[in-house]
Amino acid sequence: MSDVTTIEDDYEYPGWLVFNGLFKTSVHSEGSVSPQEIVDRFDKYSSGSPNEPDSGFEVKELPDKLQQMGELSEATEEFAQGLHALRYVDEDWVEQWGYDEDGKEEMYFLPNHDEIRIYWDYVNDVVAFKGQKQLLKRKQDDLLAALSGDVKLEEVNFDFDFFLWILYKQYQGEPLSTDLRVRNITRGSTAAETKDNMGAGDVRESNNVLRSVLMIAPILSGKKIDKIQGNFIMGNHQVKAQIEFGGKVHVKVSDSPLSTLSDLRRMGVSLRLLSELVTLFEDWKQLDPEERYPPASFFDDMTDNAEEEGWIARFDPEEVKERYKRKRQGIGDDTYETAAVEDAS
Repeated sequence: MSDVTTIEDDYEYPGWLVFNGLFKTSVHSEGSVSPQEIVDRFDKYSSGSPNEPDSGFEVKELPDKLQQMGELSEATEEFAQGLHALRYVDEDWVEQWGYDEDGKEEMYFLPNHDEIRIYWDYVNDVVAFKGQKQLLKRKQDDLLAALSGDVKLEEVNFDFDFFLWILYKQYQGEPLSTDLRVRNITRGSTAAETKDNMGAGDVRESNNVLRSVLMIAPILSGKKIDKIQGNFIMGNHQVKAQIEFGGKVHVKVSDSPLSTLSDLRRMGVSLRLLSELVTLFEDWKQLDPEERYPPASFFDDMTDNAEEEGWIARFDPEEVKERYKRKRQGIGDDTYETAAVEDAS
C-alpha cells in the first residue's frame, strides 16, 4: 500500500467544500462506449507558455487513491470505483516587472490559470463542479461544450418544495432514502416576496428549525424555502451540509464528525453525498403528488409549534394549506416564482 502522507499530498480541503454546479448526465455516443473511453476523448491539458497558452483536462488519481485507503465504509469504497476526477485548466499569464539576480529590471510572466475540479459519478449519472462561483459562471459554457462530445449534461436545480419535503420527512422521523436520513436541520432561510412586507426568514443556528418561529412563520405565510443546513446520516458517516436553491451544496469538514477523517477521505464522503442528494431529488420529482407534498396536518402542527414558542399569528395559514392541497391533487402552482440570490462565494 502507498504511503498515506504521499497519497494525501495533493488534497487539502479546510473549512467548507463548496460545489457550485451539479448536473445529471447521459451518454449519447453511438454504439457501446465505456466511461474511460469518453474521458480519454477529452482534450488533454499540457503545460503551455505565455506565447502558447494551453487549456484542457487533466485526469486526477482521486478514485484510485480512495480505494487504496481505509476508514471509509464499503459503500463509499464502491462509490469510488465508479468515479472519474478531472481538473480543467485554462492558462493565463500575467506580466509583471521584477529584477534578476544581477539587479537588472526585466519583465516576468506569472501564471494566473483558471482551474475547476470536475467529478463524474458515472454509475449514478452525476457530475459535480468545484470552483469559485464567478469563475464557473464565466467558464461554464466553454466547459460544458468541452464535455459534451459524448455526454449530455442537464443542470440540477433543487426545488423549493424539495426542501419542504426534507423538513417534513424529518418531522415524520422517516428516512429520505435507504442510504440517507436527516439527523436534524439547524439552519434555513426563505426567499422574500416583494408583494408583502414580512421579508425573508433566516435561522442562523437552531437545534431544530421546526421549532423556530423565524422559519415557521414565513413558511406558513407562503414563503419558499431557498436554503437548508443540517446534519445528515449516510451509512456510518455523519455529514454537515448546506443545500441551496439552484444546485449549490456546501459540505462542512471541520466541525463535524467528518473532521476525524483525512482531507482525501472527506472528499470521498462528500462526493458520495452529492450523488445521493441528486438521486434523491430526481426520485422526489417522480413521486405521486400526495407523497411529494406535505398534508394540511403538517402545517397545523407547525402552527401549534410556533404558538408554543410565543408566536402571535398575523395572517391565516389556511391559504398555504389550500395551496398544498391543490398540489397534492396534482394541480400546478404558478402563483409564486423567485430566483436564487446571487453570491460570490
